[in-house]
Parts: sequence; C-alpha cells; structure tokens
Amino acid sequence: MVWVLLSGGLLSAAPAHAVEEGVTFPFYPSFLQIEDGKTTSLEDWSDPMVCGSCHPRQYEGWKSSMHANAFIDPVFQAEWAKGYQETDGEVLNLCGGCHTPIGVMTGTVKYDPDVGKYGGFTAPGVAAMGVSCDVCHSVADTNARHTTTGNPGNASLVLAPGDVKRATLKDAVSPFHATEYSELHGRAELCANCHNIFHPNNNFPIEHTYDEWKMSAYAQNDIQCQDCHMVPVETAIRVADTMTRARDLPDHGLGGMAGVGAAGPREIVHDHGFVGGNTVIAGVLGVPGAEDNRAEAIKRLQNVADLDIEIIPGMQGANLLRVKVTNARAGHHLPTSLTFIRQVWLEVEVRDDQGRLLLSSGALEDNRVPEDAVMFTNKSVDQDGNLTVDPWRIAGFVHMNTIPPKGYRYGTYSFRLPEDASSFTVDAKLNYQSYHQDLADKLLGEGALEVPVVTMRELTRRYNAADLGQADADRDSAVAHR
Repeated sequence: MVWVLLSGGLLSAAPAHAVEEGVTFPFYPSFLQIEDGKTTSLEDWSDPMVCGSCHPRQYEGWKSSMHANAFIDPVFQAEWAKGYQETDGEVLNLCGGCHTPIGVMTGTVKYDPDVGKYGGFTAPGVAAMGVSCDVCHSVADTNARHTTTGNPGNASLVLAPGDVKRATLKDAVSPFHATEYSELHGRAELCANCHNIFHPNNNFPIEHTYDEWKMSAYAQNDIQCQDCHMVPVETAIRVADTMTRARDLPDHGLGGMAGVGAAGPREIVHDHGFVGGNTVIAGVLGVPGAEDNRAEAIKRLQNVADLDIEIIPGMQGANLLRVKVTNARAGHHLPTSLTFIRQVWLEVEVRDDQGRLLLSSGALEDNRVPEDAVMFTNKSVDQDGNLTVDPWRIAGFVHMNTIPPKGYRYGTYSFRLPEDASSFTVDAKLNYQSYHQDLADKLLGEGALEVPVVTMRELTRRYNAADLGQADADRDSAVAHR
C-alpha cells in the first residue's frame, strides 16, 4: 500500500504491497511476515499461562510487563483509536503489528467506535495478550533488509508459529515443544524490529531507540538490550558502570533453572519483565505484580542519570548556575521511544541563608511542567511545520535535546545574590513523567489519570557568598593583567 499525506493525515492511495520485486508484506504498513507465506489462526498460538506452567519465573515477570499490556494499555489504545479515526483506519496494522502481532496476523483485532473517547480495539483470547511468549519465541528471522528504509522497524519480523520455540539455549530439551537455538534472540537486532518506528510515507524515524543504541558505546562494547532490560536493576547498573556484558560480570548471580524439570541450572536465566521507565500502566490496569514492576521501573529511573552543579560568579552579585545532567546508565537516549511526549526536566530552586527565594524553575503547576522549564525532549512537527505529538502526522523534529548514552546536557540559569546574604543553597531535581498531563487528559478525559512524577535524581549544595566574591575578584584580577 502506498501512502500519501493529506491535510496532516495518512490515506491509502493504491494497493501495492511490494516494497521490492518478489517481496510482499501482507500486513503492510507493518512489515510482519509469516514464514513461507503461510496463514495463521488463533489456534496456532499458546496462551502464556500454558507457558507459565513450566516457566513460572519468566511468566511472573512477563504478566506485569509492558509487553503483556501492550494491547490493553488505555493510553496507547486511545491514541491508536484517534489515529484510526483520522486516517480512515490506515494505522490499524501500523500500530497493531507491534502491540498485537497475533491480532494482526489472524485478522482478529477490530475497532469498536463505542469504546472510549475515540473508540477502541478488541481482540479475542491470546491476540489481546500483547507481545506474548509465543510471539517472541516464534520469531524465525528479521526481514529488516527488505523494509522501505533497509533498517529494522515497524515489526519487521518473520514469525513461524507452531511446535518449535526459539531462544538462546543450544541444548534445551522440553517435553512439551520442540526447541531451536537462535542467535538473534540474544541480540539487540531482535528488539530493534519494534523499537524502531518510522513513518510509512516519509520514512521519518518517529521512534529510534535501536538506532540510538547502535551509535553508542554500549553497541561498541557488544552490550545488548538484553544485558540491561532482562536482568535486575543492580546488574544493569554494573553493566553500565563497567561496560561489561551481564554474562561476563564476576559473581553475576543470574544462574538458575530455566524451567520446571530442567536437567540442571543454567549460568544465566533472563528476567522477562523488560522493565524500562513506565510507572503508570500496570498499576492503572491493576495487573498482578504491578507494584513490583513499578518499583523496579522507579529504581531504574533513579539510577540512570547523574547531576552536577557549577556556579560561575558574575558582576555585582549576578551569578550563572549550570546544572549538568549525564546519561550515565542508559544504552539509548534519555528519554527514548516517544521522545516528543516523554517528560524529563530539571526543577531548580535557589534560596539564600535568610530563606529568600532567588530562583525557581521547573516546579509543577497543576501536574504540568511549565513551558520555560529546561526539558530534555524532542519537539515534532507535521509537514506544515505545526507542532504535533500525533505519530501519524509527524514529518520531522524541530528541536532535539535528549541526552545520548554516556553524554550530557546542561540547564543554565542566572540569579542575583543579595548583598546581605552570607550563603545560599541550590537544590536541583531531575524529574520524569511517561507523558504530559495534557496528553492524558486529551486521550482519556480530564481527571481520568493523574500522570505520576518520579524524581530521578536530586542534588543539594550550599555555597558561601565569600567564596563567590573571592572567585569574582580573582577573575577580575586575571582580566586586568592580560
């Protein structure tokens, strides 16, 4: 299907599934394929609870993950439905290819105009279980080289549903299903297929988490997505601080039984919570294990960045304050994914020894970040240059301020210290929201969801006015003697 932009929306123009001669994508603009061009039905896919009977540890982690909730996430559902309305249904497979691959491949995901503010989507049985066990462990290949960009994205996966389950163990034996070793399952290139999303018309990279990783020191050191997102946060911290793969860490403590009745323990058994920064959805949905998932997400957020403070004295009490934010432990940008709706910002306050407020920036107002706050985000526009956060409208970014892996950004401020102040205190916080409150209100209705705030990092420092005065005098002296 060829796509054109018209009045900011997406409309199908002509049936033409082939991206190159001999390659067809039956679920376009999703690049999902079924091996050997076969068809599939719901009966071909296992319920995760069945998998959990032999793999309880993996199942317990998965069921409160964003993978498990990818389809029923109410914020995603509302945005998807809004896009469905505005594009005459053309985003059905584009979004569904990653959020309900089974629903797309079986043709069982349906739009219901009577669900939610913009309508919503339904799917039967395992199709409503998002990125389930069988989805990932039926991946036989990636067709990234055949996409419109020649890169992974938009669910560029080849799936082979059936008895064979694929993973990273070369000698796995199961009484329930056949097994097959897959090198792909231990590489970032598996995750890339849904963690890169590009616009189906203009090929603009709307989400580019994999590309961020690929250009990072983590990729250069062969550290994969799985080394941070399929291990406990304490292990992920060690991986980032030492730039060492999880399996190569001394005393990594990741061993255990891969399944019930296994012949013996494995050196590494990966977690399946895939925890990132989302602290909202599992709790809103009330899924079992939600609090554990949320606590893990908060712990990760609180250990990913570092703060530092620098004061540069100016003339007659005027001072420059710089707050340095370093992305110390994320193998992708901070934030990543939907960088135009993620909220990472600085909240800064300066008070003197008499309690007078000298500077305030970034404090929430009605759970909203002030427009003049220092934000680490991207701003996206449509083809006419108008700001938009609707993925199907995005034609480019006009402002990019996310923080690359091991990189840093500054927040810069000025304040004036009163002559009678003997000291002052700087308090800097780095805060996070999964998306801004206005978006939640627009999609779900005002008051339906208060988006939680996580303080990722906080640093407080006290300075003596005399020290600033001496630094000012030293600088003036140096200038005079040039």
